[in-house]
Amino acid sequence: MLVPPYDADPGHPTDRPIGRAALALEREGLAVVFGHEAHEGCLTGVRATPEGWVPVDSVPLLAAYDRFPSRSRAEAYAALRRGLGEVPLGNPPRLVELCADKHRCQQVLARAGGIALPEQIAAPDRFADHLAAWGLAFLKPRYGAFGAGVRRVSSADELASTCPGPIGDAPEPALLQRAIRPPRGLGGVACRVLVQREGDGWWAEQPVARVSRTDAVVNAARGADVVPLQELFPGSFDAVRAQAIAAAQALAEEPDGAWLVEVGVDVVLDEDEAPWVIEVNSRPRGRLEALLSLDPGWMPAHIEACARPIRALGRTR
Repeated sequence: MLVPPYDADPGHPTDRPIGRAALALEREGLAVVFGHEAHEGCLTGVRATPEGWVPVDSVPLLAAYDRFPSRSRAEAYAALRRGLGEVPLGNPPRLVELCADKHRCQQVLARAGGIALPEQIAAPDRFADHLAAWGLAFLKPRYGAFGAGVRRVSSADELASTCPGPIGDAPEPALLQRAIRPPRGLGGVACRVLVQREGDGWWAEQPVARVSRTDAVVNAARGADVVPLQELFPGSFDAVRAQAIAAAQALAEEPDGAWLVEVGVDVVLDEDEAPWVIEVNSRPRGRLEALLSLDPGWMPAHIEACARPIRALGRTR
């Protein structure tokens, strides 16, 4: 696992779900090293044991799962990648870059067929005409993350060719995406679906719904409620998971797709409670933490979600 160094005492592996997942994988015979320093395909870091975290030095790697913040720590990430050499990466760079480019990613999903996608325009000189036809849209940064810079617009709004991005608000090229009208009485319903490789197929976790009665930009940081989708929209549960799995399968057909092990698919519900895929995150954060904060009973599923992509890489032996 490629991760940045902890700034504080990491405590015992059982203090963190990822540590508990690592202990479970060790019992299965799969050793997991967490680190940020590599040399000639070996990683230096720590390994989870029942006694605590144990330092390890220059461990040869079967594969690496990349959870390192490559954009905010670009120089350290470049050095880490050089040190890994030819070690294969779970969620390889080619697919990470594809998912980061929301426009290219949607084109790939559209070619696959069977995935509901709202229309999207990347050319600013065509924004006004399309917005006039759609009525409402979202203006968003092409390479953005964490919901930074996203706003809903109508024909009365000024349409800039750039949007502030997530790194220091540096401007990024803008995209215009048709707004999907939400279920009646709500500002918006946006689901994050964690999709992970399992055996020869894919597993979609419980979709986490972020729901707002007033805000079209649905985000927990902006006050949206977070609930299991099945509690509010049980009739949409299977369709949402199916669309998310279809998105993962489409990306897995791309070059290097055999090493794709995990994605976070963002899906919104329309006024008929039908799902639309709006983007794919190649480094999903939190996994089931949002549900775990509501109910500690989600802990076993959360630990398994931490373990599943590492286990998938271990099967390459």
